[in-house]
Amino acid sequence: MSIFKVGIYLVISLIILLVIDGVFSKKEHHGGIIVEKKYQNNTGRTGGSTTGETPFAPIPEQKTDPRGFSFSIRAKSNQTVYVVPDDKMYHKASLGDSIIYIQHMGLLTNILWNTVPYNLIKQSDDENYSKIQKETLLNHPLNKNTLLLHSRIKQISKISDKDVFEAVIYADSLIQNDDFLSKQDKIMDIQTIIGEILYDYNQIDLALERFLLVKKNQYGSLRNDTNIAGCYIKKKEYKKALELLNNASSINKSFKWLIGNYYEVIKSKPNAIIAYKELYDSDNKNYYYCYQRIKELNDPNTKLYTELKYLKRRERTILLINNSGGFDLKTIKY
Repeated sequence: MSIFKVGIYLVISLIILLVIDGVFSKKEHHGGIIVEKKYQNNTGRTGGSTTGETPFAPIPEQKTDPRGFSFSIRAKSNQTVYVVPDDKMYHKASLGDSIIYIQHMGLLTNILWNTVPYNLIKQSDDENYSKIQKETLLNHPLNKNTLLLHSRIKQISKISDKDVFEAVIYADSLIQNDDFLSKQDKIMDIQTIIGEILYDYNQIDLALERFLLVKKNQYGSLRNDTNIAGCYIKKKEYKKALELLNNASSINKSFKWLIGNYYEVIKSKPNAIIAYKELYDSDNKNYYYCYQRIKELNDPNTKLYTELKYLKRRERTILLINNSGGFDLKTIKY
């Protein structure tokens, strides 16, 4: 018998072996927690693999899946397993739900031919669910970038509590050397923080220099405009300050609080009260602090403000993408 014929027989024998291995595969039941739900068109699947994403061996190769549904399951062994549920199970399931799945293991080999969902258990483990939600949230690329930026800001603020100029030196070193900030176009965010720290320590000229740099490079920042207004008030350039504050409050009414501050600085108590009352009347729950200030100003012994009072100066509200594809607001304090 020629070597060629021997080779042909071996190939045919291997094919028969693999068909038997797949057709008569052993069913193994396993359990895990759903850690990710994904919908994707064209989820091409071919051949056998260790992930369990493939169809049962005898089923013809399927290059496109119009459903495109998939679960990522964290098995008890801490291995990640992938399955393709049907439409009903996909929409019924939530992250953290328990699921029983079947793995078809080769009868004669150790090949994993297919992994299919078997039973969804709608009794999620609260601790697992919270952990999964948090991990998924933090691992999203956009969220990672946002949180990295604010970790930098937090460190700058922490250093400034001990030495303002050390904080400025540290922040400037980040601007010069931190690739993340330049790639994500976040340098102006750091310049704003430096300016606010300098302002809070009464380094007004240095602070104004930073804010004007931000204005030149980052158009339309109302927060920065009100920071500039605060510097102008310190320098007694009241007309410039009021123009910036009026513009900011016309876009975001919250800044009307600073207009009330402005009128206190120029000793116009009636106008200050009018500004505070307008803001309070627009939303007496969120702007209750305006009512409190009006009450204080009605006391003749109350001293007028001599500068703008930036509320929650060391807080930022950020948008994080949640697991539903929407957004969650998160307040970060420094």
